[in-house]
Amino acid sequence: MQILIRCVAEKDGDDVAPELFEWLVDNADARRHTAPKLKPDAPRTGQLGTLAVIQLALSGAFSAASLGVVIAQWRDQRRLAGAPKITVTVEKDGKQFTVTGSDPDEIQRKLDELDAS
Repeated sequence: MQILIRCVAEKDGDDVAPELFEWLVDNADARRHTAPKLKPDAPRTGQLGTLAVIQLALSGAFSAASLGVVIAQWRDQRRLAGAPKITVTVEKDGKQFTVTGSDPDEIQRKLDELDAS
């Protein structure tokens, strides 16, 4: 499953996609099985802070469940550090969902729904 991940910060100018990208690259399984790529992106209408997008492919070795855990851990780490709130949007074939919390089960369910559609 080929997906795109956009991260939008609560305040303008806080480019958080590279931060999640580094988190993925630091995760040995994600780095080995998904080959994440950071690509430039323009803000969408009404969005602030989206300057890059992460592109990656999920496989049996690194599934939706694995990505869900990584995103949840990253969001939780940001929250504990007192970082500004962010919105993470995952997109596949024009369909998307927004991650609003740090629950890996919720993220996995949404990723599974994207994969099934």
